[in-house]
Amino acid sequence: MFSEISESPEVFSRLIDSEKQFERAAEEIESKTIANVIILARGTSANAGHYLKFLIEVKLGLPVGLASPSSVSIYGAKPNFKDTLVIALSQSGRSPDLLSFASASREGGALLITMTNVSDSPLARAGDIHIDLSAGPEVAVAATKSYSAELLASLLLIDAWMGKRGKNRSHLGDASRKCLSSLSDVDSFASTLDAKREIVVIGRGYAYANAKELALKIQETSYIPVQGMSSADYQHGPIATLSKDCQVIVLSPSGMPKGALEDSIIRIRQSQPEIIWLGSSQLAIEDERTILGSSLDSEEESTIIDAALIQYLTLGFAVKNGFNPDSPTGLSKVTLTK
Repeated sequence: MFSEISESPEVFSRLIDSEKQFERAAEEIESKTIANVIILARGTSANAGHYLKFLIEVKLGLPVGLASPSSVSIYGAKPNFKDTLVIALSQSGRSPDLLSFASASREGGALLITMTNVSDSPLARAGDIHIDLSAGPEVAVAATKSYSAELLASLLLIDAWMGKRGKNRSHLGDASRKCLSSLSDVDSFASTLDAKREIVVIGRGYAYANAKELALKIQETSYIPVQGMSSADYQHGPIATLSKDCQVIVLSPSGMPKGALEDSIIRIRQSQPEIIWLGSSQLAIEDERTILGSSLDSEEESTIIDAALIQYLTLGFAVKNGFNPDSPTGLSKVTLTK
């Protein structure tokens, strides 16, 4: 897992150098009338899908939904996807329910773009356009570099779609290397995070994807229940369970507007939990620990870089708890849901 996290800068460079595949995807989109977008994914890829969803809604103003694959694979739905773009994200490209939905979406009139890390997978072959994540073989069960690749590929696709072809994102490789060279704060925090106390992870906007992903990664490698939520949704009920004994990890990437989290943090502090900031310290107060991540001005870029922090934190926490994060109990690298 550590080795694969460390490959992120090289993965980013390969993706950025593969701009032609994003240009082809944008040209195909532009040749159609697209009124809405559906994102098709499961697990870690579904978390990356939340990042892509937010990008499209903010940058392009289009409505975006998340697919329910079982509506087709179990219930036999026949979706009408006229003027719809379906974007399917998957590391392996082999899950039967994703394949069923992808096939039904094309039959229903959708334009289908697939993003996978296996270029000859069934899902890759099913798309009108395939985007290769270029992450290389991923052996650890807990996906790391392929998740980071999905985030960056999402950003590069939207760049191309918006006509910003050739936009320089080459600095992201160096930003990733810088982030990975200073992980001592992550090690320190992983050693003090307590598996016996409740853990809540919150984020908002672009960082919502990383909040869900950090919660998922802790659950699958350290076997404890963790909530990963939007800071806004957290106020609509779950905050009632908050106590002094709780550990709240707040994802606040550099570039995020202060107003995105201010109201939530005021309410959270009233219960006096331990608060840990990951990303930036712009809203932290004395006695609240901060793990600094990317210092880039762009929130969407910082979210991509900070993904390595949540992955490394998961790794350190699992090892501290005596578990092997490369081979979580009851899980396999490819999950074949129907």
